[in-house]
Amino acid sequence: MNGVLNLNKPAGYTSFDCVAILRRLTGERKIGHTGTLDPQATGVLPVCIGKATRLLEFMDSAPKTYVCGCTLGLETDTQDIWGSVKSDRRAEIASLTRENVEKVLDTFRGEIEQKPPVFSAIKVNGKRLYEYAREGRDVEVPVRLVTIHGIRMLDWQGPQQPFTFEVVCSRGTYVRAICHDIGQTLGCGACMSSLVRTNTCGYSLEQALSLEDLRSMNAEQIEALLDPPETAVSHLPHLELDEEQAKLFTNGNPIWSDGLTLSDEVQAVFHNSKLIGIVRDRKIAKVL
Repeated sequence: MNGVLNLNKPAGYTSFDCVAILRRLTGERKIGHTGTLDPQATGVLPVCIGKATRLLEFMDSAPKTYVCGCTLGLETDTQDIWGSVKSDRRAEIASLTRENVEKVLDTFRGEIEQKPPVFSAIKVNGKRLYEYAREGRDVEVPVRLVTIHGIRMLDWQGPQQPFTFEVVCSRGTYVRAICHDIGQTLGCGACMSSLVRTNTCGYSLEQALSLEDLRSMNAEQIEALLDPPETAVSHLPHLELDEEQAKLFTNGNPIWSDGLTLSDEVQAVFHNSKLIGIVRDRKIAKVL
């Protein structure tokens, strides 16, 4: 079994839970996912099986699209609706308008500095931030640069109802933190109340498979639904090799690239439209 499963992760499951279930359903041990979703988040979770797992490290760099619900006036310790409430000012925000919020959303476009939530898996001094948070210990949360490729309001039913927005963002972006920062800018606090990933690595929510449907299938039926490994690298520049170059590449011979113009980017390497490996920094990074 070799390929990528476009899974629609349900709420209430960790990303690792989904991998464990698929291992049982398929009998395959070599399975991994890219782009971890929080337990209450749903949506596209690409799961690689077999040799396709070699591509996981190159898939996470793809931009990701989310539809997020944001509740204004409510601030929690986890920056989402499932945390402990720190302040509730929802009764005080009746004058906020859609235009007020859209102006704030506009300020998030492009490369921005973001401070991740304290309840996150980022490591500081060898320990994850959520471990410090659970112990009640303060720690300096490192600011990181992330890129917001696009952000727009989708639905507005008034300031005291959750509004929804779509965001296309780079790896490492915390959508919870965007909600939190919207609230800080408006001066009323805010938190994330729902999150659906609708696209990543070219895999869309419309084409995603539900865990419920997969549970009713046998291994052969699931295998028939796998996308080929080529689909996992649609976001990377492609490099096509002729037969001799491909033979040298798959054998790890360093002269495979003689006469080729390589970039410093990560590139997906093909022969006869079939993915045969990955190049990084002009060198072979992975052979399939």
